[in-house]
Amino acid sequence: MTPVFPTYNYYTYNLLAMTSSEANRLWRKAIKEKNNYECIYCGKSHDEQDLTIDHVRPRYNGGHNCTNNCVPACRQCNQSKGSQHWLKWFRDTFPPDRFRENLILNWIQ
Repeated sequence: MTPVFPTYNYYTYNLLAMTSSEANRLWRKAIKEKNNYECIYCGKSHDEQDLTIDHVRPRYNGGHNCTNNCVPACRQCNQSKGSQHWLKWFRDTFPPDRFRENLILNWIQ
């Protein structure tokens, strides 16, 4: 019998018994699911396979491959942001949106 956990804890529980590639796939899915399959930047809903994982602080600039630095992003936003600082890029790209800014800040803290 599978233990009853909230979805996020269920993913964490399964990481212990999986291969690295399976665990990585499940981890990426959990990140997308946690934000209801919406791009964290533009807020549009997408199918799971149409969302990418963006490093808020790019690995190129010292960002880590950890949950509080990885967010679901549509391909367009992810490619547009590139290795730019997320807040500068976000404010230059979208109209003022304190809700989205706070959503991202809460995710990375």
